[in-house]
Amino acid sequence: MIKKLFTFLLLLILLLNAATVLAQVQFSIKPSATIIGKEDVLQVSYEISGVADANFQPPLFPQWKVLSGPNYSSEQTMINGKTEKKVGFIFVLQPTTTGTISLPEANIVIDNKKYTAKSISINVKNTAHVAGASTPSNSLQLPGNILQEDILGENEIDKTSILKPGENISQKIKKNLFVKVSSNKQNCFVGEPILVTYKLYTRLHSQSKVVKQPSFTGCTVYEMTEGDGSPHVEKFEGNDYRVYTVRKLQLIPLQTGVLKLDITSVENEVTFYNSEKEAMYGNGNTQKVTVSNEPMSVHVTALPINNKTKDSNIAVGKFLISANVSKQIDTAGDNNSLQITIQGSGNFQSVECPVIQWPSNTDHFEASSKDDVNKLIFPAEGTRTFTIPFITKQKGKLVIPSIAFAFFDVDSHEYKTVYSDAININVAPAQKNNIDISKLTGDATNKKYIWIVAAIAILAGFSWWWKYGKRDEPTIPQKNILEEKIEPVLIQPEIKPEIISVNYQNELNQLLITETDKDFFTKAKELINRYVDKNLNKKILGENIIQQCNEALYSPVSVITKDEVFKQLEELIA
Repeated sequence: MIKKLFTFLLLLILLLNAATVLAQVQFSIKPSATIIGKEDVLQVSYEISGVADANFQPPLFPQWKVLSGPNYSSEQTMINGKTEKKVGFIFVLQPTTTGTISLPEANIVIDNKKYTAKSISINVKNTAHVAGASTPSNSLQLPGNILQEDILGENEIDKTSILKPGENISQKIKKNLFVKVSSNKQNCFVGEPILVTYKLYTRLHSQSKVVKQPSFTGCTVYEMTEGDGSPHVEKFEGNDYRVYTVRKLQLIPLQTGVLKLDITSVENEVTFYNSEKEAMYGNGNTQKVTVSNEPMSVHVTALPINNKTKDSNIAVGKFLISANVSKQIDTAGDNNSLQITIQGSGNFQSVECPVIQWPSNTDHFEASSKDDVNKLIFPAEGTRTFTIPFITKQKGKLVIPSIAFAFFDVDSHEYKTVYSDAININVAPAQKNNIDISKLTGDATNKKYIWIVAAIAILAGFSWWWKYGKRDEPTIPQKNILEEKIEPVLIQPEIKPEIISVNYQNELNQLLITETDKDFFTKAKELINRYVDKNLNKKILGENIIQQCNEALYSPVSVITKDEVFKQLEELIA
């Protein structure tokens, strides 16, 4: 009998170990290829499986140009009743050297445990392109596709295309057609967002398209380019110019040193006329010229030493903090949750959950976070909310002390600390059998299901012992037990009002037959803006889709497809 019991216990231990292994979070790097050419691009996903969200700090890419990223993605699938969750942070990179170069490792901390995605080597051949690898889309066109003034008007700008006797065409082009890059700051701190804009200035009659987009190293890139390509008039050195926004970006430096703002190149077909009569009939001479901006640099310095805290990953911007609980009248042993909201503007990447001085008679669990951040404005504005489940073990009055949140204010160049109000909770005596353990834990893994494996093992062992372990006990006939028939309660399904407008549905259908990608993404943005204005509860989803449309229109490497955006549009308007 002892031998049988030992065998049963050994089986139970093996099952528990297997369940623990299955419950582990996995963090890995997944590149789109391992062999590329020196002019190819690489899509890299830092993928975390087993969680629905994660606070990811992007690594530095010293041997790569960051063309885009990090772009956030999340996925949840259910197979045979089992839910699998994973999140990814996607970068689009281009190598700066040849040979074997590395994708750097990254670390995350979940439930006080550190996970590391190990570095991966990529073989970069000394050839332009390798079969199967992705090539950069440098021939992206300006917003509005091809820029062209079809008919010259009567204003000063249009008359510049008419040559006067003795004028030099090269000098006239140089003075009246150029690209400029501007930054809101030439000196900034690590983690401080800066606004970078590339513009085409022209006083000439021309057709233009972008033949080279800028790339960036050592920073996070948020795309902000919007609009339909229509120019605006801007004065520069005393003259009026038609101005087209080529690229508008929000950059967050990740390291000290010099942040180089790369060049963008625009190819132009410029038409000159010898007289207003020629201009009226379109009889002119065309010159092809490519213009680029002068390179620019931003000096990035480290944050000043903070004597109050040793935290090197402090948030940069302007923030406020507030806190509340789900129930201020609670019951001992019952589920409750603390919500901490950090609101403001700046770099939300480095906003982490503040330290909480929990009362001794509480048990708390892993925090989860949710972002509502608008990256289409500068600096990014919004909130990051942390939710922390907890229970109170005893009755009485419970006080969660004021919670502090420190950040670096870039305007005053000072570290500041803001505080939430203290929270008072009245706790009633515990009730019996009212604790739902599955809702108390914010565990991002499958550890909370291990008890099921143990229960199955115990039940199997007991059944085996009952059948084979008892030798001489007489069989006792079972009594017939009448089961009470329980009538099912019919719950009427909630009838939701129909919110799909016939006009919106017709516009969705029209998108399906749009010929060009540019027209598709531009019209999709217009549809989203109109729909969200009347359905504010879907503003966040709409902004996310607009961000993807902007990336598809203006990013050097398009990783967004029309099918993906159309499916999200159906979800938005459904």
